[in-house]
Amino acid sequence: MSTIGKGVPAYPFGRADGVLRNFRSPDDVIDAMDSDSDLETTIALVDSGGTTFLSPLLARLAGVVCRTGTLRSHLAIVSREFELPCVLGADLPEILADGTALVLEAVDGVALVHAGVRDDDTGPGGRHRAEATRATAPAETRAAHAGPAAVVTAEPTEAPASADVTDPWWDYVRRVGDDIGVKDFDLVVGPEALDRLIAEPLDDQRLDDLIGHMGRAFKPEMTRRSGFTSELFPMLPYMALSMVEDFHSYPARVAAIEAVMPAHEIGRRLRAAPNLASPLWIWMVGYHYLCGRECLIKMGKLAPDERIEDVRTVVDFWRRLTLAHRGDGTLDYKDAGFTNRYLPAPVVEDLVAGSSVLSGSAGEDSLKLLKRLNATASGYTFLYFCESRVGTCDSGPYPLGDGRRVIVRDFLSLGPSAWDYPWAADLKPPFQGITMALTFDPAAFSYFEINDWGTTFTEPDQLLSSVTEAAVYGHAPDGTRRRLDPGEWEEPIVELGKSHVALYRRFMLMDRRERIFAATRMYTSGLRPFAAVAGATGSVDWDFHPDTLALYPDPLDDDAVAAEIFGGALVANDMPGSFSPIR
Repeated sequence: MSTIGKGVPAYPFGRADGVLRNFRSPDDVIDAMDSDSDLETTIALVDSGGTTFLSPLLARLAGVVCRTGTLRSHLAIVSREFELPCVLGADLPEILADGTALVLEAVDGVALVHAGVRDDDTGPGGRHRAEATRATAPAETRAAHAGPAAVVTAEPTEAPASADVTDPWWDYVRRVGDDIGVKDFDLVVGPEALDRLIAEPLDDQRLDDLIGHMGRAFKPEMTRRSGFTSELFPMLPYMALSMVEDFHSYPARVAAIEAVMPAHEIGRRLRAAPNLASPLWIWMVGYHYLCGRECLIKMGKLAPDERIEDVRTVVDFWRRLTLAHRGDGTLDYKDAGFTNRYLPAPVVEDLVAGSSVLSGSAGEDSLKLLKRLNATASGYTFLYFCESRVGTCDSGPYPLGDGRRVIVRDFLSLGPSAWDYPWAADLKPPFQGITMALTFDPAAFSYFEINDWGTTFTEPDQLLSSVTEAAVYGHAPDGTRRRLDPGEWEEPIVELGKSHVALYRRFMLMDRRERIFAATRMYTSGLRPFAAVAGATGSVDWDFHPDTLALYPDPLDDDAVAAEIFGGALVANDMPGSFSPIR
């Protein structure tokens, strides 16, 4: 066999072999689903790292080779969940014919792509022949800063109830962090101090301080992740359109919600249980709004000193919602050392109490099922949320008394829900949502990070391989939850698979404009869960703002123009962060 290219392995998968098939559009995926293709021996070749494009096939393929993408691409994340051999950013010949025998090999952090049959083989044997090996993870998997590993080793310290941290908290907000915006949060914020922070008015100076903090945190995250590509959804048009819509519509929507219930009360109520509304959707309230503002500034349709009261309304809503929900004075996962422990200890203890041990022969079978359920739900939520990771969110790691840690992983809105997505109206998954409590020994990892998108990255990778106990809960539409025994984990795997195929075919029937506006609606419904908690859903105008509609199709239907607006506004600017000050 001969080496024809190389790239980056999504994880140290060892070797895998199979027969190449080019997948250029969702039609190719449908053809593969409807035919008798031997997908178990198929290595898919794709151009970009979009997950939803291949998502119905990921559980069956022998491997994937992607000409673009990084270790933080959606495809990389989900391929790790499926333990699917995957090569990203592959430098390959321009044309590779279907039927070419390929061998994928991960060696010392580099993925090699060979044409031909392995010397010790008689022919392509498929994914079941992959030889998983544990190797040192490539340098790209590490956080791009040289600080200490983000493995939590101590429980949060309780502060005196009367401590006032107002001035040092704002000093922290104004402080500049390292090259990815990390700065030590060296305050302990007690309940009374937190109430004071929430109650403080947001004057112009403090508004600018917050915008600066958010911009410095956001910009490096955009450079650490992959490009925004998908064969199913035109990502840059819908992302630019949705964030501009947030800027136009959020001030009135926030005011309608706050007229019924203040942001901080909503945040406190959302701490009561998992799977209500993830920290990621809270994060998006402030950050997506400011992204929309920046895109309009880039387009010359807004000056930085315009609509200041609207900016104050939304950023202050986000600030109070976030502070009340997190409960420790931090605003982002990054602030808290890439952690978020918003759930109270009794809630976590109750979740962990339902855990099953994943050791011994029975435990090993349960671990395999857990991995399949996790991968199936992850792939499904990526599609449900239009090639976005916002349907899955990790919180923690929560410390246990014996030195172990727990990640609480939520898969939100698997069917009809408060988000009110038209494409989900008649889906019938077995549960409204799924929560997993995943217990592990922190000594298993040299690095542990949950980023601001609620995605966990570890060294070594493959978090679930180091999980020793797990509990799985299914959430019903009425808000109740039920613990699932390991013997029940198979059912949601099968049923979510059926819903996944139905959803994929539904999106396939949409034309370009319909897909763009479906994905735009996905993001711009971000306030719906909070309106539902407040009892304000009926008081909010959820229609697209006319000023947003005026920007489609010219200019935001054009992929290149949308990319230039989005990237130029948020990354390729001459500011220290992504967001312009108000003055």
